[in-house]
Amino acid sequence: MRIEDNFALNEVLFNSKFKDVNKDKNVEEKSDSIGFGEVLKKAIDDTNDKIVKSDSASTSFIKGEDVNIDDVMIKNQEASLNLQFLTQTRDKLLDGYNQLSRLQL
Repeated sequence: MRIEDNFALNEVLFNSKFKDVNKDKNVEEKSDSIGFGEVLKKAIDDTNDKIVKSDSASTSFIKGEDVNIDDVMIKNQEASLNLQFLTQTRDKLLDGYNQLSRLQL
């Protein structure tokens, strides 16, 4: 699987969590439903884990341990793509917040 495909898959999974949010406001929430904060926290934790693993692999490679350069590069790219996705998500959230704050009530 290519790294771009993994990034696209993560984006689809993230978006699928929120596709049915506004369909029916009268339906009661289930106890097993996932909130926006939980999804965002999971995305942040996942990104942090990938960055830590990437740093660990890079450090091991620099120390001369038996680490494949391909694995180091793949982990670095995965961490980079996750960070880009999280940054885009943050930017979209801030744009939405700014638009809401400009609304006149």
